[in-house]
Amino acid sequence: MVVVAGAAAAAGGPPKTKMAGGEKLIIRSDKVRLIDILSMLLLRRPLTSYSFVEASDQTTLDVGDESGGIIVPLTEVILKFLAAAYWPAKVISVALEFLLNFVALNGGMLGLGIIWNIFRCKLVIPLDREAPDFRTIIGMIDGRTELKPATLEVTGGGNMRQLQVHDTVVFGEAEDLESGGCTVAALLVQQQYLVPEVTVMAAKIAYENHAYIENVVNNVWKFNFVGFYNGWNNAEFLHQDTTQAFVMTDRAKDASAVVLAFRGTEPFNTKDWSTDVELSWLGLGAMGNVHLGFLKALGLQEVNEEKAERAFPRKDKGTAPKGKFFAYYQLREVVREQLKKHPAARLIVTGHSLGGALAAIFPALLALHGEKDLLGRLGDVLTYGQPRVGDSNFVDFLSAATKAARYDRVVYRYDIVPRVPFTAPVAKYSHGGTCVYYNGWYDGKELAGDEPDPNYFDPRYVLSKYGNAVGDLVKGAFLWASAGRDYREGLCSLLYRCGGLIFPGFASHSPRDYVDAVRLGRIAPKQI
Repeated sequence: MVVVAGAAAAAGGPPKTKMAGGEKLIIRSDKVRLIDILSMLLLRRPLTSYSFVEASDQTTLDVGDESGGIIVPLTEVILKFLAAAYWPAKVISVALEFLLNFVALNGGMLGLGIIWNIFRCKLVIPLDREAPDFRTIIGMIDGRTELKPATLEVTGGGNMRQLQVHDTVVFGEAEDLESGGCTVAALLVQQQYLVPEVTVMAAKIAYENHAYIENVVNNVWKFNFVGFYNGWNNAEFLHQDTTQAFVMTDRAKDASAVVLAFRGTEPFNTKDWSTDVELSWLGLGAMGNVHLGFLKALGLQEVNEEKAERAFPRKDKGTAPKGKFFAYYQLREVVREQLKKHPAARLIVTGHSLGGALAAIFPALLALHGEKDLLGRLGDVLTYGQPRVGDSNFVDFLSAATKAARYDRVVYRYDIVPRVPFTAPVAKYSHGGTCVYYNGWYDGKELAGDEPDPNYFDPRYVLSKYGNAVGDLVKGAFLWASAGRDYREGLCSLLYRCGGLIFPGFASHSPRDYVDAVRLGRIAPKQI
């Protein structure tokens, strides 16, 4: 039987919400010119005086004479570069994924399989990107799909070598006992997985296509795949599906966990990176000021700082084109249906990178909309490499909304994404939850606030960053010798790590290191 042991107590109601707005700061990056960037750097004019800045009256008063400092022009330079790189990066991504899949599906890097398949007239041409054996670059960097069972020491609560910041354990049975074999025999082969193991792997495979995810969930993990979902970004904004997520339960019947996993920032998708980096925010009343790009990804209806119920109403307005759905509303109803179907199940929300940001905002929106029944079933919010999503008011609101659950942010060393959007007087982004921070050798500690070097560009950390990049490359090449075959890295992963020798924060963002941290990490006693 599948159960969740030691789940958190039933949550209380969400914090009282005052449905009123009044604040926003939107930087129209497409209207920012080079002369504007130079002006921000040299003249130090109030940021809200620029024509490319859209701010409410209240925000203009709050910000006052604050200039953009160094953070706003730096961010705009990065966004300009990302915009210019969109099509080259997209072409490179498609070509690279085709090549990697072509090699992988025809026998590997030596090329003998390709020759043999040509000779047999069975050469595999990976043209279908939605095939169950097609992998993204993330899947090529780390192709592991098996879940690692928890050890007896871990499930007993005495082994700090694992990321045991949760008291929740998901149990799963062996395949040959699915039909209801001997109960005694079932106990001998029962598998137990810690929630961090399940969530980090779910966040990793969320980058893959529908068929790939369904195959892994159903046939490798022996869990129950519920569905894969595309979220529409309002026509006022991007006018396309930009948000992907999937839902699964640990069993088809009497499940103990309903898991919602959001897809994160794809390595060569510069629009995803732009969303992570941009500074614009919108006030949603009691929910605080929240990153505008992440709100759009979940289904923001309109940029309305005066009335939160118009910006993000409780009910879907039905403005998406036929056959399209806004991510938050669709996923909320899927989760509601699954929790109703499985009365003993707890809700677990996860994601890596951009997916982590959406995983953090999702329960906050539930609280904003008074979804007490769903919040009462929330067990864990566990994110990996998550960017900042809101100000201190948002952090407090989310903390109150998830007070009966665990909200933990796992950060690997100098990963740049948890350090963006950069904090500035005009965009006071903060992190919430408990930061579980790992260094390059997976020694971890729990922090109450930000990770070290919170804005990434502190010169005191330069030598450490590049030293860590070299260490990661060496570790990647030889970790398997001490940790086992599951930790042997292929050429694709090692080349990705080489990128860290140029830009350490990029290489440290790989889901591979987050999987390894969860499995091999050593957590010191709480240091909060």
